[in-house]
Formats: sequence, C-alpha cells, structure tokens
Amino acid sequence: MPSEFISKIIKFVLMSATLGEFSTERKHKTRGAVNMWLNAPFGTGKTSLITPLAQEGLAVFVHDYTVAGLVGTIKRTGLATIGEIRNLADNTAILEEFQNTPKTSRAILLSLMEDHHYSRILGFEILKPECVEEEGFSFKAEGTRLSIRLRASFIVLSMSYRTPSTLEEALLSRCIPVFLDASAEEQTDLFVKGNSLSLSSSEIRKAREELKGVSVLVPTRVRERIAKKYRKSEIKPENLTRAMWDFTRVAFLTAHERGENEITKETIEETEWLIKVQEIGYAKRTLTKSAYEIYLMLANSDKPLTASEVAEKMKLSREHTSRILSELVKRKLAKKAQVSKKVCYFVEKEEAEEEE
Repeated sequence: MPSEFISKIIKFVLMSATLGEFSTERKHKTRGAVNMWLNAPFGTGKTSLITPLAQEGLAVFVHDYTVAGLVGTIKRTGLATIGEIRNLADNTAILEEFQNTPKTSRAILLSLMEDHHYSRILGFEILKPECVEEEGFSFKAEGTRLSIRLRASFIVLSMSYRTPSTLEEALLSRCIPVFLDASAEEQTDLFVKGNSLSLSSSEIRKAREELKGVSVLVPTRVRERIAKKYRKSEIKPENLTRAMWDFTRVAFLTAHERGENEITKETIEETEWLIKVQEIGYAKRTLTKSAYEIYLMLANSDKPLTASEVAEKMKLSREHTSRILSELVKRKLAKKAQVSKKVCYFVEKEEAEEEE
C-alpha cells in the first residue's frame, strides 16, 4: 500500500480525536472519530511510523491493560484511583497487540472505540459517590453503577495475523483495516529510505482545537452520493455500512482541510482513494491465516506458482490449497494464468507494491 495513503489515514485519525458525533435527519447517531487497525509483521517499520506520534504528544501508548491500570480501582467508600484512560481524552490512543489484552479490558476499549461510552454494574453500592468531569472525559461512580465517557480516536496495532474471530469482527466494525506486508520490495525500500510520516504537529493540534466537540449533520443527499460510490465496490455487504461511515468521516475531515464546514461533491470525489484501501483491507482481514500466508507467498515469489507448488511449500493438501487460491482470485488479491500448459497463480508486482 502506498505510504501516502497510510499517512493520510493516520493524519485523519489524529485530527478526529476531538470530534463530536455524526447524525442524520432521522436522529441516527454515530461517532465522529476515525479509528485505524494497522496489522504489520515484525520488521515492517511499524514502530518507526507510530512512535514519533507519541513523542510529539499527538498520541498516547496504553501500557497497562489490567482493569485496575486502565480504568482505576473503586472501593465502597469511594474512588481510590483513575487509570490510564484519563490520559486519553481528546487524544489518540495507541493499543499495541490488542488481541492479547484481557477480555474485560478489551470489552471496555471496544465500547469506548464505538460509542465513546462504557458503563457497568458494580458488585456493591458505593457509599461515597465520585464524579469527575473534564474536557473530553467523565468518570461517574454512583450507587451500583460505573459510567465512563471518553472522547478519543484509536490506532490498534497487531503484529501477528489470526484467523478471524468475534474479536476481529468487532475491530473491523470500529476501524479502517490497513496492512503492511513484509514483501521483499518493501523491506529493501525500508532499508534504503527508512519509514516515516509527513505530518505537521501544529496543523493537527490546530485542527483538533477547531473540531473540538463539533457535531456533524450528514444530510440524505450527501449519503446518497457516498452510497453511489460503493455500489460497484468489492466490499462485502456486511462491511458496507461501516465502510461508508468511515468514508463520511474522512470526507468531512478533507472538507475541513479545505476550509469548508460541510461535505461537498468535490470532497467526496477527493476521498474516493479510501474505497480501494478499504477493499484491500477488508478482503485481507477476512482471510483465514492459511489464506493470508499463501497471499504473502505469492506476493513475494519472483515467478507464478502452481497449486501443487503452493501446497508443497505450505504443507497443505492440493484440494484445500486450490480452494484457497480460488478464493484469493475471487477477492482480486491474486490472479491466475496459463503458463507452459500449467495453471499458475501470482500477485501482480505493481499491485503487490501498492497493497503492501
């Protein structure tokens, strides 16, 4: 995937940290923040991309995923401490290896990613109610209920690829999925050029201040124009609604950069690049682990491979491998061709370089 697209998405994630909610005339409401799920194996320059964001104060790494460290500790007599979550307000949270975090902490963060709100019933009644209200953050412990509101955007990082599960589905409904694949071309390019983002800290801080708490009404005519862009996309129907809302968020932020306060026909055209990113991200993220490994094998191969060659290298049956290869072709992640009377599979180098 071209680095300019990754830079754009990260920029919009950072900008959107202070945004309020998006709504329709029918009172449907959704978050304004753009979230990103970056899957990058070891050695793809993920750290060199993300760490400077924290160094510039544009993002915060979450280090403690225990409930006590993340949320805080509560006693019957009142609140003892508030956890790291307080430091995330109006900022971008960076969640490393999110799939390995404790189940309860994942549930809290998933709720905050989608709704900017989390609440639960405590196992006891608090004798001394606690209420903390700050810009972009509130923490209320009263009676038997704990309630948290957090305005923030999220970058979720993962290094290993897992066969999709309920957790992966939950992340897909909240984040734009982006892949950095460890291709030979990308690795040599990384060695020569390094890996960095072209972002202006001052511009992002200015945008956050201007967008703080802003709520956006998305009229029907705008939604119709955006929906029209997706009618011929390669995105599965179950992912379309989330994809279109992410497009809407990015289109609004693009309009803001142009000095406009609403989504126009021009900004929709300017945001069309995102559809290709989403098509690739959703297609890859819904592959099984074996299918993704076969995709990487084809992307890194200097020649087309037959199903038998792939099966031998992957130590899979010929029949199972053929089914996976057919699925990759169907999703337009790979192509097949007749080479010396043999059916071979490959990822076009131009596509591999763009997608990785």
